[in-house]
Amino acid sequence: MWLENNKNYMDGKVWRCRTKVQPHDIKINVRENSLFEKINIPLPILYFLLIYCFTEKFSVEKTYIEITENNNLFEGKTCSKNSISKAYNLIRNKLKNKMHYEWKDHLMGDNISDDGFSVFEIDESKIIGNNDIIYWMFGIIDRISKEARIFCVLNNRTADNLMTIIKNNIATTNNININLEDDNNEIPRIYSDSFTAYQPNNFRQNGYILKRVNHSVWFGYGNFHTNNIEGLWSQIKRLSNNFSGISINSLQESCNTDEEKREFLDCWICYALFFREIERLKLSRKGKIKLLIKYIRI
Repeated sequence: MWLENNKNYMDGKVWRCRTKVQPHDIKINVRENSLFEKINIPLPILYFLLIYCFTEKFSVEKTYIEITENNNLFEGKTCSKNSISKAYNLIRNKLKNKMHYEWKDHLMGDNISDDGFSVFEIDESKIIGNNDIIYWMFGIIDRISKEARIFCVLNNRTADNLMTIIKNNIATTNNININLEDDNNEIPRIYSDSFTAYQPNNFRQNGYILKRVNHSVWFGYGNFHTNNIEGLWSQIKRLSNNFSGISINSLQESCNTDEEKREFLDCWICYALFFREIERLKLSRKGKIKLLIKYIRI
């Protein structure tokens, strides 16, 4: 196939294959089977949006202003706020799907501490709410690698639901040479606060070792703390607020069912996790673009 000019397509280009031996004439949109296929924005503007606006954490409003003020770069082409909003929604969803797919592909626990055991912190925190309703997120962070995973659990903070998430994301002690019934060998692998859903016996039965910090009495000492997960919440909420996108109004307008709400909030959580990774790794502009390509390419 070769690239050919064609005014009937939005980008003025099309992939074409035409032969006389076995007569056929096939034309394929240059955006077909890519993320760009679903975004009605001219390619020059779309590249600017992805490479500059998105990686610099611009909101839809700020992105629209940047594109409008730099219109001379795009040969007079324009786009609407609605198109930009749709593009950002698609990118957020792509980030979420990629992250969740990778999380399913491997369990956390490959990184070990000096005593030979992986160490995690778990906690739940409010992601959004008002006086009438609160939606919660549940997070896990690996103390060694600083890898973090966060899931929207809405109002389901039951022991069973949280344990299901833990089992789907953290390797158990089954592959570790340790006797869970021997208190002398009780090396803590998971730290939490004293929320009632976190019961040490339940964790033991599922192959984990749990130590709880009672925050009503103290915030821990030495390695006995949950400071990493608490710091993660501050970072995620700060990053989310930068985009002015998570609000009760936007949630109610966009979603009808609990599943839709969970998907919506998970997208915003993973959006913030993406930028947390940029900050954590102190990536350059080139590094940001490479990370974005990793997550959004087919």
